[in-house]
Amino acid sequence: MSTAKHESARKLASPRKLVRYIDPAWQARSRVDQNLQRDLAGVLGPYLATRRVAVTAADDTLIVACMDRSGATELRFQQREILKTLQATGNTGIERVRVLLAAPQARRPVPDLRRVQREIPAAAREALQATARATEDPALAAALQRLARVGLGG
Repeated sequence: MSTAKHESARKLASPRKLVRYIDPAWQARSRVDQNLQRDLAGVLGPYLATRRVAVTAADDTLIVACMDRSGATELRFQQREILKTLQATGNTGIERVRVLLAAPQARRPVPDLRRVQREIPAAAREALQATARATEDPALAAALQRLARVGLGG
């Protein structure tokens, strides 16, 4: 096999980098966020290290999303210092800081998918059947009959 063919076969066999599939606008946005984190490490270092904040820029505003109430309060008092740090690191386009309280990403409870045995008491079953017989709407009557049969297996 020639060298060119061997190189071409190796390229096809190797996995493609994920970055090829990411929109360049999103790549640029991610780089901006990483640069902001690096520039703010002196002020937000402990928060960034423990992932208690996330920072991003939107137009002329730095948005700091904090995961806890006390941290958000502290960062609101440090807004002037954050702006000074951004100006000193060359981020002259950012003129305001907005600190938000963001809830941590909680895990959603997993639903219990086990089948629950349900049974309607006999008196309630009879009341449903009587109501179904007296109902003029056929769709509603059929629904009441189905409800009366819950737990009977039919």
